[in-house]
Amino acid sequence: AIEVTDLPLVHVTDATPCFLREVYGRNKPLSEDIREAKILNRATTVYSSRFMAQRALAKFGAIAADAHHLKFGVNFANLPSGLPEKRSLDRLELLFVGGDWERKGGRRALAAFDALRATGRDAHLTLVGSVPEPVKANLKTRRDITITGFLDKNRPRDAAQLAALYARAHLFILPTLADCTPMVLAEAMAHHTPVIATDVGGISEMIGQGAGRVLAATASAADWAATIVDMTEDPSAYGFLCDGAHARVAEHLNWDVWAEGLAAIAAETILEKAARAA
Repeated sequence: AIEVTDLPLVHVTDATPCFLREVYGRNKPLSEDIREAKILNRATTVYSSRFMAQRALAKFGAIAADAHHLKFGVNFANLPSGLPEKRSLDRLELLFVGGDWERKGGRRALAAFDALRATGRDAHLTLVGSVPEPVKANLKTRRDITITGFLDKNRPRDAAQLAALYARAHLFILPTLADCTPMVLAEAMAHHTPVIATDVGGISEMIGQGAGRVLAATASAADWAATIVDMTEDPSAYGFLCDGAHARVAEHLNWDVWAEGLAAIAAETILEKAARAA
């Protein structure tokens, strides 16, 4: 009989403990780095982005040289089909979704929206997630901003409301300060909604070409506003972005594609272990 410890192992994760400690500010003891090194030495590791695989290589050296990367899939039973009926671009609908207001860039999203409005562009912003009470109080009289609060996708009513917001939005904005591979981007793109996000972690790999834009972490609110205007000035070009966003999910950010990739990696791992044992 083969002992469990002799079986080929595949370890799947989206971040190293070091990344969570240094970038997210999480309380991750150094002992978790040691454990991660042991896992890398024992198992075939699959990160959710090339960025994180390269970061692991920089941190752990040769034991991470064979680490793989596969993009996670969007968490929908079925991808939304058909192009949603989005309103005229004369009045832009923007959407922000984030559970961690500060880290996900909630304040920067507001600043970008105000910079956009200052250009004279008619627009409306919906904020989904945990918005601090002082911010809510300051926005109470704003008719151009709607705060829904937290929406739980495990509740059918909340899930339906969130899906409707994704479909209605012209653009999804995420000026995040720290992230790995935030799946809200894939959720928005699945609804034919182009995205704009900060170029941190594996975000640029998720978005790819023709589905949205990434901006540097140092980009100003005016930079964000200018990008929003550029993406929505030409209805035809905007339509291509909508199609590209949905195609990105259908072709790359889904669990069928991920499973095929993982099966190939697992088969390779088994063959390598058999060759070493021969």
